[in-house]
Amino acid sequence: MSTIPFLYILYVLFVELSKSLDRQPAGVAATVGRLRLLLIATWGVYPIAYLLPILGQDALDPAAFVNRQIGYTIADVLAKCVFGLTILKIAKMKSVAEGMKDDH
Repeated sequence: MSTIPFLYILYVLFVELSKSLDRQPAGVAATVGRLRLLLIATWGVYPIAYLLPILGQDALDPAAFVNRQIGYTIADVLAKCVFGLTILKIAKMKSVAEGMKDDH
């Protein structure tokens, strides 16, 4: 069931967002393209981390669950922090293109 919202988000990112990219300031389209790839790559870490207790370790071994949490933490940092900083970069690029000073 969790695949349905994921597919909708991918649809919005690749279909709906593409319709507006030609009206964006220079550099925004390339950054959004990298953002899309980052999102797919980082979201792909979650299922891998979920499977870590099953792959190559005893499923009841506490280390397997620690490895899962480490995988989730890495995915969270990449998916949320890096994604947020990239969104901030896009917002600054758009602000400069609209005439605001880039002083902060």
